[in-house]
Amino acid sequence: MDELDRILWKKAVELTRAKDPPKCCTVNYPPGHVLRDVAQFKNAVMGCKVAFVMFFGKTCPYCAAFDPIFRQVGERYRHMANFVKADIEEFYHIAASLGIMATPTTVAFINGTPVEAAPGFMTAPQFRTFVESVLEHASCRS
Repeated sequence: MDELDRILWKKAVELTRAKDPPKCCTVNYPPGHVLRDVAQFKNAVMGCKVAFVMFFGKTCPYCAAFDPIFRQVGERYRHMANFVKADIEEFYHIAASLGIMATPTTVAFINGTPVEAAPGFMTAPQFRTFVESVLEHASCRS
């Protein structure tokens, strides 16, 4: 190995060590956390590069059925995104501004901006696919 090869090898090792996965969350809520006020909403959406907010209704049977799926998938990806819930009655101004007309509706945010909404009940594979596509789009995959 000549001197140039040694320098290139050393630089390659340095670059490999420096490549830590991107830190996608600074403020992380437990999956399924129910937001109580606008400050918490902003904190959840801005605390991670990616956030999934499930707008739900207290009497909505589809919301109750989707809740364990939302929490389970959220647990799997909790280090990459926030998975929080917002009661549509308490956050009606935000829901209206996002054009939400049904519950459950899950809205994906990247850097605080809504990028995609998924209305209705989803199975675990459907929701996992939705989450993975948003994380891929945000370059927040492990």
